[in-house]
Amino acid sequence: MNDRYAQTVGFVVAGGGLAATFLGWPADATLAARAATGFALLAAAAFGARRHGVDVPRLDLVAGLAGGGLVVAAAFGVNAATGGLPRGPPLALLAGLGTVGAAVAANAGLDADAVRAREKHLVVGAVVSLAALVFGSLLASVAIGLVPDGPLVRLPVNVAVASVGYGLAGVAFVAWYDGSIDVSRPSRSDLKVAAVGVVAIFAVHYALVGLVVFFDLPQTTHTLVETARDHPEILPPLVVLSYLAVGPGEELLARNGVQKYLYGAFSRRGAVVVGCLVFTGAHILAYAGATPGAVLVTLGRLFVVSLVLGATYERTDDLFAPVVVHGTYDAVQFAMAYVAFAG
Repeated sequence: MNDRYAQTVGFVVAGGGLAATFLGWPADATLAARAATGFALLAAAAFGARRHGVDVPRLDLVAGLAGGGLVVAAAFGVNAATGGLPRGPPLALLAGLGTVGAAVAANAGLDADAVRAREKHLVVGAVVSLAALVFGSLLASVAIGLVPDGPLVRLPVNVAVASVGYGLAGVAFVAWYDGSIDVSRPSRSDLKVAAVGVVAIFAVHYALVGLVVFFDLPQTTHTLVETARDHPEILPPLVVLSYLAVGPGEELLARNGVQKYLYGAFSRRGAVVVGCLVFTGAHILAYAGATPGAVLVTLGRLFVVSLVLGATYERTDDLFAPVVVHGTYDAVQFAMAYVAFAG
């Protein structure tokens, strides 16, 4: 029987979102702040009624929809920031995501133990991703100190060693909780999923590009691409490294590591979504320096695109398809940038 722990968590998180709407918001986001207040109040009220015994399951759905509204309103607040980002919108955004997560758990009728398991797995997955990011960066900083100066050598070495570091962290994580690295001789089904995944990821990519252009949304590019504007010679090595290092390293950590670990508490589809959120969050620093709105839009695009990678791993339980799809996606982006910058 549902012990309403999920509703209690949702009530607390929605309350935090409500408090965030009274913190600093950009001057041009007054309407977004008011909308966020209304959505947070609605979510808190719905969860509060449920946790105090109101037997109307649809209130959990109402709370989830209100949490989604809080996410959208907070996103408008982030986009309105032109200089420094006030605390209100990002905190409200996180609270909105948490509210949606609590509503999903409540609608599924999960008890306290199941919800706590999800909380634990999410925190562990996020911490492991952060630790892997630090580990890979430290390895790369040591490696680039041993090679000749100049972007043509240092940047590819940095990318290669950092990616190897992510992969090693993924191996260590998998060894801790499972012990099985999902690499095998690709079957015909794996080849088919990889081919479909490549088509799907570019279809999603260009659909999102179209939406960004149509709505005139701000966006930014990866720091590597920005560097390549002045040093396009770094791009051909990065095309090769997309297959040899970036794809294998990141997918081993994000899919075989984090996503598979999340299977222990979430449904497989839920693990794909949550794992992609963690994967997206790990890329924030790669887009630092742009306006908050541009970073948010770019991360949103990355999240949607990464769902294709998560789905290919979920369909095959093997790294071959997501590595091929990831490698191809990055390689094509680097190759197109080279044509644009070196022409």
